[in-house]
Amino acid sequence: MLDRVVRALVEPASIVGGIALMLLALVVTADVVARAAGFALVGAAEAGGVLLALLVFLVIAYTQRQRGHVAIEALVVMLPSVVRRWADVISLALCLGFTVLLAVTTIGAAWHSYQSMEFQVGTLPFPIWPVRAVIALGFVLFGLQLLVHLLAALGAAIRPAGRGEAA
Repeated sequence: MLDRVVRALVEPASIVGGIALMLLALVVTADVVARAAGFALVGAAEAGGVLLALLVFLVIAYTQRQRGHVAIEALVVMLPSVVRRWADVISLALCLGFTVLLAVTTIGAAWHSYQSMEFQVGTLPFPIWPVRAVIALGFVLFGLQLLVHLLAALGAAIRPAGRGEAA
């Protein structure tokens, strides 16, 4: 059940992140062409920053869902399967704890930015809180996906070894 709810949140967020990638490519290309023609696009840098935040933080949970993050398994693969399963539980729990810390911190930063009406100084004044809110949302979605994987790993770790599987 939790997996379906998380998937329903993570997949649309990743689509928005993909759209942000395409828009970022268009903004950067248009800015480069404009600069070559002798003028600059006002707000291109600000738009690029917002799109980059959308791209990175809305896709991080989907990457975890696909287990696409970098993992170094050189030592873990040499462990017995029971120890390997518990190592997976421990690593996911540590990642989840750190992600919760990041989520709480960024939620607080976004809220403070909203309350203080903090703006980015540049060619176009832009409120900072929406970008911080997207970063916080990305960490929340990432944490939820880590929780789904942690629960699955915990279930696999406490299940007795099946036939033909080394303990």
